[in-house]
Amino acid sequence: MKGGSSGLIIGISIGVVIGVLLAILALFCFRYHRKQSQIGNSSSRRAATIPIRANGADACTSMSDSTIGPDSPVKAGRNGVSLWHEGFKRSNGVSVSGIPVYSYKDLQKATYNFTTLIGQGAFGPVYKAQMTSGETVAVKVLATDSKQGEKEFQTEVMLLGRLHHRNLVNLVGYCAEKGQHMLIYVYMSKGSLDSHLYREDIKPLSWDLRVYIALDVARGLEYLHDGAVPPVFHRDIKSSNILLDHCMRARVADFGLSREEMVDRHAANIRGTFGYLDPEYVCTRTFTKKSDVYSYGVLLFELIAGRNPQQGLMEYVELVSLCNSFSTGWLTSNGTNKLFVKAQIVLSYNISSLTMITWTIMFTLKGLMLDVVYYTTS
Repeated sequence: MKGGSSGLIIGISIGVVIGVLLAILALFCFRYHRKQSQIGNSSSRRAATIPIRANGADACTSMSDSTIGPDSPVKAGRNGVSLWHEGFKRSNGVSVSGIPVYSYKDLQKATYNFTTLIGQGAFGPVYKAQMTSGETVAVKVLATDSKQGEKEFQTEVMLLGRLHHRNLVNLVGYCAEKGQHMLIYVYMSKGSLDSHLYREDIKPLSWDLRVYIALDVARGLEYLHDGAVPPVFHRDIKSSNILLDHCMRARVADFGLSREEMVDRHAANIRGTFGYLDPEYVCTRTFTKKSDVYSYGVLLFELIAGRNPQQGLMEYVELVSLCNSFSTGWLTSNGTNKLFVKAQIVLSYNISSLTMITWTIMFTLKGLMLDVVYYTTS
């Protein structure tokens, strides 16, 4: 009898222990399942802005066509703040792309009431600013009559929130307040490449510096095309959009016209800068990676010869008019300006070979072009 009682007690004890373990396991599974469900719901809510993969440097914010399209204008919200900005900004002063959001008052103070003008572009005036953290930055202010407009402002914020590369200009903040729209960049103390090519009060660039600048631009462009996810077309590669830091290292800037590869490539209106535009893009209204590479080829010629592509604009227009005259392409070797021969050489290679092609072209022409490069010193 006693033995039977002991066995019963042991059996009950084992049952209780097993029951407790099963209860703990069930509770753990329930919490884990609920946590995964919350993550899944959060991911689905962010599906339009956060991709599955990172771009090799950081998690990226992906633009949909509706984000940048003409049917999504930015409308005024409370206190002159755009509805787009209200939806894009987190409550802690950082946007969903991780870019800090600054107040108009902060930037007004940092630029000494916008008296530190250092440049003027299509976007609007650019000011040098000293932030309270001690960092020196450049502030681009969207002019009220800007040709680029507010859509380009959105594009830069969305794209540069996810694009991170040493040869791209870093966006460190923005402001959309009191009817004003400003972009805050890392300060590039040596200015734009075109100022070093054409300003008489600046010493001409050495050949080696021109080579390194060309390589830096090639690496930045290669990252946009092959490193970013999804790939990005810059659509406005030119010397004024290449900025130089204190070490004369080049970075690609101005992404207002840029588009992701997933967005419709066919455009009703041609966007870009004449003299740098790919004639095939002008004819077909379809932008591809090769259109960026063509503009890069023009930039190479500009570095080699020190001549502004827009100085030969009529020759360019004449070449564009020949585009539909040849079934095999717009370019022929008979009577074609050397500028376009150089660009076509670059176009004939795969985009991933940009860096190698830059070295090959620049050093091949080094001996022949030294007298042209240094013509301003003689």
